[in-house]
Amino acid sequence: MRTLIQGGWVVGFDGNGHRLIPNGTVVFEDDRILHVGHHFEEAVDRTIDARGKLISPGLINCHLHAAVNASQTTLIADDGKLDYFGSNFIGYAFPRVDAKGPSKLSDPSLAATYGIWSALRGGATTILDVGGMPGGRDAFTETVGKLGVRAYLGLGFRSAEYRFEGDRIRWIWDEAKGTDGLALAIDYVKKYDGTHNGRIRAMLYPGQLDTCTLDLLRAARRAADELDVPMQLHAAMNLREFHKILEQHGKTPIDLLHSIGFLKPRTGLGHCVFHNRHSWCHYPYVDDLEMLADSGATVVHAPYKYAKMGITFESFARYRAAGINIAIGTDTYPQDMINEMRWAALMTRMADENFTAGKPRDVFDAATLGGAAHLGRDDLGRLTAGAKADIIVVDLQQVHYGAIYDPIASLIECGSGSDVEMVIVDGEILVENGKAVRFDESALLRDVQAEGEGMWNRVPEWHWSGKKIDEIVPMSYPVVCRG
Repeated sequence: MRTLIQGGWVVGFDGNGHRLIPNGTVVFEDDRILHVGHHFEEAVDRTIDARGKLISPGLINCHLHAAVNASQTTLIADDGKLDYFGSNFIGYAFPRVDAKGPSKLSDPSLAATYGIWSALRGGATTILDVGGMPGGRDAFTETVGKLGVRAYLGLGFRSAEYRFEGDRIRWIWDEAKGTDGLALAIDYVKKYDGTHNGRIRAMLYPGQLDTCTLDLLRAARRAADELDVPMQLHAAMNLREFHKILEQHGKTPIDLLHSIGFLKPRTGLGHCVFHNRHSWCHYPYVDDLEMLADSGATVVHAPYKYAKMGITFESFARYRAAGINIAIGTDTYPQDMINEMRWAALMTRMADENFTAGKPRDVFDAATLGGAAHLGRDDLGRLTAGAKADIIVVDLQQVHYGAIYDPIASLIECGSGSDVEMVIVDGEILVENGKAVRFDESALLRDVQAEGEGMWNRVPEWHWSGKKIDEIVPMSYPVVCRG
């Protein structure tokens, strides 16, 4: 089937970069883009009027955790754990040594559906889920495949788990578990890479740098090379990790990964905030950013997550100036890539104290071309003949936009994922007129609320403090109930 989208601002690609085409047209047939330009004279089966709208390549969300549901990240606001230097995920994702943990869901498919679908509704047509797979690998992959999104998935594996003894974190080591986990991850790649008409692709995901032995990381590197798949690792993500790695190995996290040959193209470092020149680190003896640039590795930036913790990425502009490829991910909620682009721009302006930093084009490139470079794909993140028909249409005709001079600047400065009215993946329309085509979003949200309320009631069973949720994260104002 041949479909023409016409009349809006088209973000076309000329082989070197994005270009804006006013009153443009995009034609796709089946799963591929056929034409991008001003006019198309041949017959089409369907015409979509996009006047006053932005016709954009689908965004690439390079880092999220579907298994960590929105109710769980409520605990990100816990201000009782002040000694872990921004590593808040330890507090809300890992339990006491005598507890099973917070991730037991009454309906694991709900976490998969909501986590992935909310990212798609936030403007992402390609999504990298790193590691959790609620409900198990087979059920999770089937759920994601049925949603129609393009996804890179992988089983997480590590040599250690975080656990609390009282208010102290411990690393519980089991090297055999890490080795076995890598074997399972390799098996997953062989079974699922290229399934669901090629929309499901596989990747390798060793857990966090401080939970993996060097032998495990070396083995993962060899496996990714042999299997020819991307890989992503949480690294340089909090100050506690920075000092732990420095104490154990005499190197910064980035220097350590560089020294073992881990850093290569198609390898992403999740967050990668704490390099040697970050203001919290003050370690002048190496140049982490130069090593990253030389390696061809990608830094996957999740700006809003770190802004919530009062931590700046120092800085988006500095990394780009060094020649480092940057992609963007949401990590936690909301899974809104337009929101993330705005935070990426604003936080680098704050970090650099420079209002000319964080140009809209730079963060938009990161959310499209940067993600495609991480995956080694020249058919994603762009609108050009031959590329995959992964397209979003954003409604710019809304009061919060006002007059449109530069649609990309308006999108970054004023927009949100809720403005995305059409999402097309592999040539199939999944969202039309702002509504999901395949299922009832209202029912999904009701189920998510019920799941959240159940999870909040279970917090004392596993949280390191043993307290109820209203003691850990008090409500913004007192709640007055009926007598």
